[in-house]
Amino acid sequence: MKFFRSHILFFSFVIYFGSNFCAQAQTDSLAIAKQEINQDNLGNVTDKFQEYFFQALSQRGIENYEKAISALKKCAEIQPDNVAVFYELGKNYKALEEFDLAEKNLNKALSEKKDNIDILTELYDVYYLTQNYTKAIEVATKLSQYNIDYYEDLANLYVRVEDYQKALAALDYIDAREGESDYRDALRGKIFAENPDKSLEENYLLEQLENNPSATNSYLALMYFYATQNKLERTYQIAEQLLEKYPDSKEAHYALYKKYLAEYKDDEAVKSMKTVLESDLGLTMKKEVVKDFVQLVNQKPKYEQDLIESLDKQLANGESNADLAEFYKGRDNNKAIQNLEKVVKQNPNDFASAKDLMLLYLQEKMPSKSILLAEEYMASYPSQPILYLVTGVANNTLGNFGKAEENLLMGVDFLIDNPQMESDFYQQLAIAYQGLGKPKEAEKFQQKFEQLKKTL
Repeated sequence: MKFFRSHILFFSFVIYFGSNFCAQAQTDSLAIAKQEINQDNLGNVTDKFQEYFFQALSQRGIENYEKAISALKKCAEIQPDNVAVFYELGKNYKALEEFDLAEKNLNKALSEKKDNIDILTELYDVYYLTQNYTKAIEVATKLSQYNIDYYEDLANLYVRVEDYQKALAALDYIDAREGESDYRDALRGKIFAENPDKSLEENYLLEQLENNPSATNSYLALMYFYATQNKLERTYQIAEQLLEKYPDSKEAHYALYKKYLAEYKDDEAVKSMKTVLESDLGLTMKKEVVKDFVQLVNQKPKYEQDLIESLDKQLANGESNADLAEFYKGRDNNKAIQNLEKVVKQNPNDFASAKDLMLLYLQEKMPSKSILLAEEYMASYPSQPILYLVTGVANNTLGNFGKAEENLLMGVDFLIDNPQMESDFYQQLAIAYQGLGKPKEAEKFQQKFEQLKKTL
């Protein structure tokens, strides 16, 4: 949750007295604070009031909220209706999580200075922290007049009270003025995913298309929605509408290839899938196309070259390298390795791809490469047992039994509820000890391996 922070910690109270000056004080320096305040700006207040007030500011600055409140109460005895005192009391009570008292004092301040941004901001925080979302919405609505970012807050709040229509309206409002954002798109997705009534999303998307019939994305969103709901006829209808508007639209083929597959028109389906993969379609939708393409190739291998050619054209972002690697695994492991190497190079944090790569290195008898890659990832993932198993297997393969023993004993300590991998560790330890000329140890781990294997 983003909170609007326009008030200045120390000197916001002077706003309520009609001040125009800009304060630059620090919270731990009462002397500087006094220098920054012009006596005339405080109106007709006593020296005692100033002393207590600045003492409160100073104590708040060092997070002594109780002492700050004590000083402010003395201020209230001198000036019972001082707005700045109510405001500061509200902030200090909020810091102590005494929210009822915080709300009471902030509302007193607000009754004198209606729609003041600083007071509203503090009150909004109180309502949000206490999960009083109805009142938080009221305050956020007022604050949104001064800062458009509060429409995002409103969207989140409306979701919490399950008023999804207003949540979507708030997101649309800020999109119309500031452009779309990934965050707001994700929030819409969350709204639609959490709502069991899919008509909410359908009606929203239909309204978006009606309001902006020239936007290709509106057609795509509807096609994707209907496809995920398995309403293929509606998917095709939207695609036809898109083609009427834009006869050369590549995106329309997202729906058409599904239609062709359903009608067993494989050649047409392949052409449409290739067209989609060459379009600017989003990554999520493209991955769906690739999945369907791979499934078709598994059933009808004659289209394998078409799939490879299509994926080769998508290699710039590395995503297709991963798709190609997955496709080639078991078919041509060397090509799978080549593609996984590119994935790992482009995205070193992709641990899943790195794991697949080191296992393929082992499978294709490249133990030295698997060791180098596994040891590289140990620095970032020191508790991943698979890394120690890989290095153990590889070192056993190379005859480095002492190193294998060291890696395997270290890795087995990180195992949690993984009997299959545990059995692999025992098997490799038996091999390592046999190589080291320790038959008793080898026999012990061989027995552990066989016993565990029976339970799998």
